[in-house]
Amino acid sequence: MRNILEALYSGEIWPDLRNYEKSAAFARAEQLKARNLSELMGMLNGAQREVFEKYCDAQEEIEETTQYETYAYALKLGILLMIEVFTTGGEVCGAECIAL
Repeated sequence: MRNILEALYSGEIWPDLRNYEKSAAFARAEQLKARNLSELMGMLNGAQREVFEKYCDAQEEIEETTQYETYAYALKLGILLMIEVFTTGGEVCGAECIAL
């Protein structure tokens, strides 16, 4: 892989798509959600179903916006932390402190 900026630019890295291992608790919650959604959709008539689908679409848009805002904030914070480390000439401490 080339440097990180080139990889981001060329689409080799997709920071918004993460693969993660689903825990048992997550899988149970996912199944419960699917089962409840199926039951709810069975209770709704055509007009009610349409309103509920519009509600779900709006909720999805809100979640996408907040995820983006969280990502952007975290990225900016990480960049500010790197800038501070490289511009203050401070020390990086782990098992032992190493002067920059």
